[in-house]
Order: sequence, then C-alpha cells, then structure tokens
Amino acid sequence: MNIKAAVGILIDSDNRILLAQRPEAKTWSSWWEFPGGKLEENESPRDALTRELKEEIGIDVIVSERWVTRTYSYDEHNVTLYFFKVTLWSGKPASMENQNLRWVSPLEVDKSTILPPNVFILNALSFPDCYAITNIEETSKKLFYKQLLAQLNQGLKLIQIREKNLLPIDLLGACKEILEICKPFSAKLILNSNIKLAYDLKVDGIHLTSLELKNLIDKPKNLIIGASCHSIEDIRIAEEKGVDFAVLSPVHKTISHPKNKPMGWAAFSKIINNSNIPVYALGGMKKINIKDAHEFGSVGIASQREIWKG
Repeated sequence: MNIKAAVGILIDSDNRILLAQRPEAKTWSSWWEFPGGKLEENESPRDALTRELKEEIGIDVIVSERWVTRTYSYDEHNVTLYFFKVTLWSGKPASMENQNLRWVSPLEVDKSTILPPNVFILNALSFPDCYAITNIEETSKKLFYKQLLAQLNQGLKLIQIREKNLLPIDLLGACKEILEICKPFSAKLILNSNIKLAYDLKVDGIHLTSLELKNLIDKPKNLIIGASCHSIEDIRIAEEKGVDFAVLSPVHKTISHPKNKPMGWAAFSKIINNSNIPVYALGGMKKINIKDAHEFGSVGIASQREIWKG
C-alpha cells in the first residue's frame, strides 16, 4: 500500500516549532510528531496540508514552503511524507482532535519521544539549502573573495574551506581572510580535515573525508562534524559515529572526477531516505537543483564550482 501525507512544520517568531502528541486512540499513541495527515484522492500535498492543519489545529495556512520529501518502507507499506515549513498562519493553534500541543526549541526536544520519521526533520532544520565549498585554486584569490562576498549577500550560510593544494602558510592566510569576510554575515565555516587548525582558528566545524570518517574513534567536541560519503555503507557509518551531516556524491558527473559513474537521483534517494542525518547532494550541483534535492530527500545541495558563479 502507498500512503502519502503532508506534514506542517510550524515555526514561530522565536524559531520554536509546534509538536503534537498522538492521542490514545491512534497507533503510536503518546509519541510526538509534526501535525499533518494523509492526502485524499486527487489532492495535492499543499491542499492536504491546508486542510489537515485546519482540521487538526484550527489554523489557516497563509505562508508555507514546500521542503523535503522523504519516502519510507514499513512492512507492506510505502509512506511518502511531504514536509512543509509554515511561517505564517491565521488563528491560534489549538487541539481539535484531543491531542496535546507544545511549542519547543528544536534543540530541546527529546528525540527518543519523537515519531521516527520526524527525527530527521529535527536534525535538518538548522541546515541551509546550500553548502558551498571553496575553490581558490581554480581562480585568483581576489576573484574568489569577490564571489564569496556576493554569495554571502545572497544569503549563503554554510561554507567549507577545502584547499588541498595550498601550502600550510597560504591555507592559514586564506582561512583568516575568509573568516574576516564571513564575520558580518554569521555564516558557519567548516574546515576540511584539519581538526587542529579548526580549533586554532575557532571555526564552526570540521569536514571529514570518507576514510577519515571510517577511522574516526573520538568525535571532536564543540564542532559541527560533516563527512563525505559515497555509498549506503558510508552513510550508515556516519550515522553510527554521530556526525551532524553528510555529503553524498556523485549525483551527476563532475569535472574533478570525470571517470566516476554518477548515481543519479533515484539511487541517491534510496541511500539516504532511511537515515536520520541531513545529507547534501554533491556532484554537478547548481542552485536550480535545490528543488530536486528536496524532492529526493536531501536537505540541499553542496557545490564547489557552480555555486560561485550565480
């Protein structure tokens, strides 16, 4: 049986989210979830969202953004969940079906009480649509810094400094320059591989290669941890080791690895849909692919070249 449902992530002005507790009469009773429900015959996900939120919590949706779509398999059921971010509505959310409601910060939620398909959303909410990877070695520093500033002005919030071919002294200088440019924009900076330098520079996180991920014993503290993955096994290891997010590649053909066979969106989706960690799609990605990424279960795209051209 194929089941489709629209799910609303209500976000208030304090960036709290609304959770609903499933009543005793329903399966998975007492578990917490985001409000929403099944699509009716010939009903679009957006129409179902509007109807369900009116029926369940008594609000009229004014502004909603179609976000990630996730597909799960349970026994004989295939369940597709269309997640929407809802940022404006009329009326005050109220219990219309004898369910408990509560507003809470995503960081304060006890994930062991959350309906399993909703755990991914809690992990993904703080991650933006684009994960940009620096590319100084293929252009001049002056041009790259200009491109970086342009993207920051367009809202870029997550950047990996990945410059494998720079000498240590040049890498240090580039990192300091990028930190200075990003400071007014509150963008998070992730440094590739070099954990010691990440601590020294007080950047936000570290990005591990797939080999570094497999060899990781002690997870670095007080850093956002990302990891490069290329298979379902890599994603499994990333989740087991508690990384905060992953990048899965290659989805499309890439300039840097032209001989690597791309997996395509269908295989990408199959690999990540049962994982609770946010995953970015990498490999030939452009901003126009963000919608595709969401449709196939990804939090967004990662890009090393095209991202700097827009």
